[in-house]
Amino acid sequence: MKTSVKSFVVLISCGLFACQPGKQIIQGETGDLNTNKMYLCEVVSDYWKSHRAVDSADVIDGKFMFELENVQPELYFLGDSPNHGGYFFLDGKRIKVQPENVTEEEIFWKVEGAFLDQKYRAFMEQWDEATFKQITDSLDALFFQARDAGNREEMARIKEESMHYYDEGRIRSDALVKEVLKKNKENSFGMYLYYYKQFQHKDFPTLEEITAEKAYVESFGAAAKNTRYLPWVMEKLGKYEGCAIGHEAPEIVGKDTLGNELKLSDLRGNYVLVDFWNSYCHWCREETPALKRALEHFAGKNFKILGVSSDRVKKLWMDAIHEDGSYWDHLMLEKGDDVMDRYCIKGIPHIILVGPDGKILAKELRGQDLIDVPDQFVK
Repeated sequence: MKTSVKSFVVLISCGLFACQPGKQIIQGETGDLNTNKMYLCEVVSDYWKSHRAVDSADVIDGKFMFELENVQPELYFLGDSPNHGGYFFLDGKRIKVQPENVTEEEIFWKVEGAFLDQKYRAFMEQWDEATFKQITDSLDALFFQARDAGNREEMARIKEESMHYYDEGRIRSDALVKEVLKKNKENSFGMYLYYYKQFQHKDFPTLEEITAEKAYVESFGAAAKNTRYLPWVMEKLGKYEGCAIGHEAPEIVGKDTLGNELKLSDLRGNYVLVDFWNSYCHWCREETPALKRALEHFAGKNFKILGVSSDRVKKLWMDAIHEDGSYWDHLMLEKGDDVMDRYCIKGIPHIILVGPDGKILAKELRGQDLIDVPDQFVK
C-alpha cells in the first residue's frame, strides 16, 4: 500500500508520542463553547473551587490540544477560564474531551481514554446522592438569602431544617469514602479521595492522632504516594503538630479596640479562652452568652478571654462587640495574617484553652464546655 509523505509524518509523530513515557496528550473539542482559548488548571481545592492555571491552548476550528510532560495522574480542572469549567481525572497517555453539558456555573466534560476518570465520575454520582446534594444546595441558597437580609430567625429555622440532611449525609458519605478507598489505596485516585474527602475534614488535636495518621498514610501504594497530595498531607500534619494539645500556642498578634498592639503572649500567667470569630459569623456570635457565663464563673481568678477577629472593617467589628456586650480582650488580625492556617482552623467559631505557660490545653470548645473544661484546671 502506498503511503503519502504527509500521512507518513503523522504516523511517525503519533508513534513518537506513544514511545515517550512522560508525554501525555489531551485532545479536545469545544462544542458550543464560544471561546478562543482553553485553560488547564491544577486543583487547589475542589471544595472551595479554587484552581491555578498551569497551561493554556488556543482553540482553532473548535479544537484544542495540550501536550504535557511527566504529569502524575490526579484531578484537574479544564475550562474556558480558570473559574468556568469542570473537573476530570487526568490519567492516560491520550485523552479526548468534549463538553457534555454547559451551564453558567460549570462545564461537564465527556472524557475518553482516562481509566481513573471513570472511577472518579462513578464516585461523584454516588457522593451527590449520599450527601443529598440537590436538597442541601437549595437549603444553602435559602440560608444565604436570609443571612443577606439579616434575618437571624429565618437562618435558625433553615439551620434546624437542614441539620438532618447534613448529619445523615455525613454518615452516608463517610461510609461511601471508606468503601471506595479500600479498593483504591494503590492508585492516585485513592490518594485524591483520601486527601479531599477524608483528610481535609478531619482534625488532629493530639500528637497521638497525628502519629496514627502518618502510619495510615504509609499504608498506601507507591502510585498513590507519587502525587502532589502526599506532600500536602505531610505538610498539614506538620502544622497540626505545631498547634496540638500540649504544644505551645503559636503567637497571635493584632490591634486591640484602641488601635494598640496586643499579643496572646501578653496574657501569659492566665488561663485564656481564645475565641476565633468575626462579626458576620452568626454561629460565632451565638457563643457570646456562653463566653459571658465563663467569664462570670471564673471572676477573680487568673482567667481571661481573647477574641481574635478576622474582620476587615473595624466599625463592623466594634459594632458587634458593643451589640453583643462581649467586653473582654479583643484583637483584629492584620490583612494577610496566616494565623488561621497556623492553627489549622477549618471554620469558626473555633475556641481553644491556653494555659498560664502558653501551652494549649484543649480545643474545639463550645457551650457548656467553656466552663466545664477550664474548671479542670483553674483553681
